[in-house]
Amino acid sequence: MKISFAQTEQYCSNTFSNNSPFWHICTPGKLTEILCETIEDYKFCVTLIAIAASYAKVKVISFEVMSNHIHVLLAGCTREDCLNFFNYYKAKLHRYYLSTGRYKNLAGFTTDPIPLPTLESVRREIVYIARNGFLASDKYLPYSYPWGTGSLYFNPMSYTTDAQSFCASPSREKQKMCHGRIPDLPDTFLVKDGMILPQSFCCIKLGEALFRSPHQYFSMVSKNYEAFSEVAKRLGDDIFLDDDDMFAVLLNMCRRKYNDSKPTLLPQRDKLDVARLMKKDYNASDGQIQRMLKLDRSVVEELFGH
Repeated sequence: MKISFAQTEQYCSNTFSNNSPFWHICTPGKLTEILCETIEDYKFCVTLIAIAASYAKVKVISFEVMSNHIHVLLAGCTREDCLNFFNYYKAKLHRYYLSTGRYKNLAGFTTDPIPLPTLESVRREIVYIARNGFLASDKYLPYSYPWGTGSLYFNPMSYTTDAQSFCASPSREKQKMCHGRIPDLPDTFLVKDGMILPQSFCCIKLGEALFRSPHQYFSMVSKNYEAFSEVAKRLGDDIFLDDDDMFAVLLNMCRRKYNDSKPTLLPQRDKLDVARLMKKDYNASDGQIQRMLKLDRSVVEELFGH
């Protein structure tokens, strides 16, 4: 018997209701210096999410560790639980850098947990988090960024069999991994290459159950860029649209505003209006504006006061 669209959506809605509330924890990258300078830094920051989640007894649905900020989506907990998770994470992160002989100013590493009141808002946030590493670096696809959960969603190949339990690992390895006292963690937490694996401590199946199908998830990852720009503005996050996404935005903008599908043929005055919108609404780079509107560099610099 074929399951209807309405039935599938109702299942997703029930999953959302039964696991609410949902929260997005993010830190402002603009206010924090570079935190992850080495592969070991990234590994520790991922491992620390597992430790902090176990400490605060929260469910992690998705996360991404970036070079100077983090995104974490939590479920079924209170705002106080979110802050317990984050404050523990921040305190341990501070100690980690001191133990490695580095001082990091974490004054700007703060958060105000954002409630996600609807199923659609949770879907957008999961996908937004997955896209973060991809948009910040051209080295990765949305499905290959290693320091988060983006590559784990609807990916049966992610469930590795060559990992070992954290509890069964030698004490010296656990101490090195945690950079301090060894925490009491569940037997289900798995370790590989000196890091607790996200698929062993994140509720990926729960996150997947919020989408009607893998097709819906991957369609949202590869499209819907305008919706994600709204998320980014609400989070106070930088918006990094690659050239393909930005050009699609530009074409839609020109069709709606000028009934013209060729941005480079717009009159100069209209080009400048479009450039302002690209910068204001989508945080387009000066280079993208120059290339896509065929504007001189001096014109763009004067327009934005550089």
